[in-house]
Amino acid sequence: MAFSYDYLSRSIGIDLGSANTLIYMKGKGIILREASVLAIEKRTGKVLAVGESARKMIGRTPEDIILVKPIRRGVVSNFHNTKIMLKHFFAQIFSGHSLFLPLRVVVNVSLQVTEIEKRAVIEAVKQAGAKEVYLVENSIAGALGTNLPIEENSASMIVDIGCGTTEVAVISLGGIVCWNSVRVGGDDLNNAVINYIRKKYNFLIGERTAEDIKIKIGLAPPSFQQNYLEVLGNDLVTRLPRKIDIKFPEIGKILGERISVIRKAIMMTLEETPVSLIPDILENGIILIGGGALLRGFQHLIAEETKMPVLLAENCLDSVALGTGKMLTDMALLKKIS
Repeated sequence: MAFSYDYLSRSIGIDLGSANTLIYMKGKGIILREASVLAIEKRTGKVLAVGESARKMIGRTPEDIILVKPIRRGVVSNFHNTKIMLKHFFAQIFSGHSLFLPLRVVVNVSLQVTEIEKRAVIEAVKQAGAKEVYLVENSIAGALGTNLPIEENSASMIVDIGCGTTEVAVISLGGIVCWNSVRVGGDDLNNAVINYIRKKYNFLIGERTAEDIKIKIGLAPPSFQQNYLEVLGNDLVTRLPRKIDIKFPEIGKILGERISVIRKAIMMTLEETPVSLIPDILENGIILIGGGALLRGFQHLIAEETKMPVLLAENCLDSVALGTGKMLTDMALLKKIS
């Protein structure tokens, strides 16, 4: 999708995620949503596909093609491939016109990144064609994107469950008061499902099947004891494809074990929050964003654990991208926070 090349359309916000990259264009809204994946030919290093077209190759590629995710757990794990991916996305939104690459870019970073990792993000975005690059923490961008009053003398708590990490932060007066980050996200839940089914049933399923199981079952309670899900995969003994029935509670238990790490991070952050800010969180609730926040039963589980209201952001998948976009319209806030 391409647009007229005025100054407004040359200011963009980027949610550079481990699973997906979203781009917000000033005056236009979110105009790109692509997978953060590249398909590369092993022998030559040639990039064959980028984004969603590369993601569709997962589990289907021949041995001479590898799928690369240049962002891992919120950090640039491969500088060159990150630059190539961003160049491709910029070409998409600017129709390949090198004279009209972005002048100003706001891009998210994880709370746990080092100064060296921050510089890697800035350089990757600049080498992809940007002129000015500003960084904003995921939690700040997510809070802005959900319209939380982050600059007011009132505290907000936001939980961002991404593909590779979960970040929990309390925000007040435009800054982060306390935070915790754990290396558990949607991919870890998928892997837990794959490993459990492999070990218990001697049965192999792919990443996309695990994702489907996770979405359909979630944190199923014991009352779902008689519910089954039919799963297609490969028998590791016969090497032949077959179907098995998986009980809802057994998957719910496996996911619950991984989710316990996130629960502990939330409780730890609440314990570290100044007592004077707790009434604000009780009033405003704990806000959930990110794809992992959609896990069936998670919102109820955290509400039970914390005894606080827990709200799923209406735009939970887009919150960070929308937040970077909001910063494009407020230079004072941008310079204060970045």
